[in-house]
Amino acid sequence: MNNEYDFDKLIPFLKERGLRITPQRMLILRTIASMKGHPTVDEIHSQLPSLSIATIYNNVKMFVKLKILNELPYGNGLSKYEFKMEEHYHVICHICGIIEDFKYPLLREVEDVANKLTKFRVHSHQLEIYGVCKNCSKNKTRNLLTKKEGD
Repeated sequence: MNNEYDFDKLIPFLKERGLRITPQRMLILRTIASMKGHPTVDEIHSQLPSLSIATIYNNVKMFVKLKILNELPYGNGLSKYEFKMEEHYHVICHICGIIEDFKYPLLREVEDVANKLTKFRVHSHQLEIYGVCKNCSKNKTRNLLTKKEGD
């Protein structure tokens, strides 16, 4: 999903907001786009060791504020990031923390009901579904089989 981001539109967007288009900023964004999944700042830093972690963190936070990136504060307390693209939901492995995107028609009726019941002016919602990913399921099964054989 991330590597579909249109960088040609991004440069004028950043300039309109008074931001300089620095090589570091573009490198951070292109690195995030090239990474599979939803990287943490540490994972981004591992791909860009020449940049300080503070530079990466500050730019990522700015990109979230500008709504270029989404921050996903799921799981183990470390935020993960993705480009803001079409709306979608996430399934999170409660063992390893991997996040998978999935598309489903947005549940706008939930927002309408919340609005009516609470009198809030609801503007968005998030849906988090937790489970065990394919790899962790395989490992769990393998570990159970190994234990039984060792008994």
